[in-house]
Order: sequence, then C-alpha cells, then structure tokens
Amino acid sequence: MLNEGADAIDELSTTRTQRYDVFLSFCGEDSGSTFTGNIYNALRQKRIKTFFQPENDDGEPTSLSVDKAIQESRLIIVVFSEHYAVSASCLNELVKIVDVMIMNNQLVWPVYYGVEAPEIRHQRGRYGEAMAKFEERYEFERVQKWRNALFKVSGSKGWAYYQDVYEYKFIQEIVESAVQSLSRFDIFLSFSGEDTRYSFTGFLYHALRREGFKTFMDDEGLVGGNEIAKSLLDAIEKSRLSIIVFSENYGYSSWCLDELVKIVECMETKKQLVWPIFYKVEKSDVTSQENSYEHAMIGHEKNYGKDSDEVKKWRSALSAMAKLEGHNVKENKYEYEFIKKIVEKAIAIENHM
Repeated sequence: MLNEGADAIDELSTTRTQRYDVFLSFCGEDSGSTFTGNIYNALRQKRIKTFFQPENDDGEPTSLSVDKAIQESRLIIVVFSEHYAVSASCLNELVKIVDVMIMNNQLVWPVYYGVEAPEIRHQRGRYGEAMAKFEERYEFERVQKWRNALFKVSGSKGWAYYQDVYEYKFIQEIVESAVQSLSRFDIFLSFSGEDTRYSFTGFLYHALRREGFKTFMDDEGLVGGNEIAKSLLDAIEKSRLSIIVFSENYGYSSWCLDELVKIVECMETKKQLVWPIFYKVEKSDVTSQENSYEHAMIGHEKNYGKDSDEVKKWRSALSAMAKLEGHNVKENKYEYEFIKKIVEKAIAIENHM
C-alpha cells in the first residue's frame, strides 16, 4: 500500500458508480470476434476500461445497463460495418449515443469498417436497403430516429479502414489516439533532480504518461533564486495525486521543501492523495529528520534561523509523512517492478474516483 487513499479501493468499488473509459458499439455478426474484438483486447492491454457486449437483436430499446454504460463512458467508438444497420439493437444503441453526444458533448468516433461514410450518412446501398425494410416493420417515428442517428454520427470525424492497410496497425492508431484523448487525472511528482531525474523519477514519469496520466515533472530553473515558481504551486493544487520521491538530497533543496509544504496543505484542505516513496533512504530519516535530512535541516537553520517560519514549516511537513504509509526503494531491487506497481495503483484509484 502506498497510503491510506489506496485502502479505500474496495469500499469505493461497492459505493461508486461503475464507469467506463470506452463504449464499443458494433455488429457482432461482422466484427465482434475479429476486428472489434481486437480493438477491445488492445484497449484492455492499455488498461482502458471498455464496455464490450454483443447486441441482442430483438428490436427492443437498449437495456438499463447499456444505457448506463453509454452515459458513463468517456469515449464512444461506433464500428459501422456491412450489417450494422440491419440490427435494430445497434440502431437503438446509436440513438442513445446521439442523445448523450448532444446532451453531454460526448466524444464519439465513427469507424468505417468495409463501408463508406456517405453510404451511412445518406443511407444509400446496404444502409438504404436496411432502412427501407425497417419502414415496413416499424412505425415511422422509430425509423426516423434511426435515420437521424446514422446521419449525425457519420458526420463526425472518424476512421476509415481499407483492405490494403494492416488491420493491427489501424487498430494500434485508434488505441494510441484513445490513450491520448482519455487523459486521466493530474499527478504531481516532487523530487530531487540531482538524485532521480534521469533514473527512478524519470522512468516513473514516462510510465505514468504512457498510461494517459497528465503528469507534472519539473525541477528546472528557480524564480528569484530560491523562490518556488507559481506554476509549480498551481500544478500541485490542480493535481489529485502527489507522489513525493524522498531521496538523499531532497531535504537540502528549499524548493523541494516548499513543494512539500504546499502538498501537505492540499492533502489536509483538499483531501488530495499523497504517496511518499523513500528512495534509498529510510522513512525515519524523513519524518524524524535523521542522517542526510538532519544535516540538511541544520544547514537551513544556519541560513534562515532556527526559529524561522520557513524551517518550522519544512520540519512540520516532513514530520507529516509519518501518518502516511509509503514504500521503500532499496539497493539491489528491480526498480521497473516497483514503478509498475505504482502505475497499477494509480489506475485502480482513478477507476474508482
């Protein structure tokens, strides 16, 4: 466990609404076990929570569970294929998708798999034939809703698959775009640049970014000598999670300590999640200011005064880490395995927020 926020995952899963990142609308006859199935698996490999359910073509309105999944998804991908318009279930889904797209400004991507956009938009060819047959079976109002939904969604910017393109590359492009579009919550990384920028924290930053987390990492350039930049304070306030990498030289940096004070303030006033990581130092070094942290604080006392407000705030913020559980990264351990666990924990927390 990284802190008390992670303990709440099981409780949150039973009290919070289920939410999906992506909803896949498709005709199972055409692509459920092949093309769309491969999209689903590729999204899941990226840990993108995806709703994937073959249609039950009884002509009835969408079920409450499907309606809920459409409403709660952040991105909807509609795979238009040869028989999509033959399925009343798919068309009912599409009507619901359009309602949510208009009401919530929902992000909807049409994918044209073996069909052309004009064929769908103007209901020509196979889509025109399907609509003509439905007009013989259903009331005019229902069919008109289906026609309007086809027209609306096929007018959105989408993806066209052609036979001369490798399918796996096409799917890869869609998934990579989904990862970029579905940015997760903000994470702020607080660390000592001289210790971990080009090693542990650098690798952690890129791992979080690959999973779509908007991650702030910066230790370049102080404003006014030792004054923390306002942009950093703003980044901390906007973040839902701060990860603090305590290393040997962290305590020597007044900039890092000012970041820490702000992080603790946001933790206490905004209930921000804070995960301390003790990188080749002990937790007691930080919380009790021992070893390198003791030497650092003695140096700060000489510069600012033993009873100065700055030193008092820094000591208090360091001591506040005592109430949080964290992890120790020690020598002779595979750091990539530890980084993987951090990213997985961040995904689990985000999924239940």
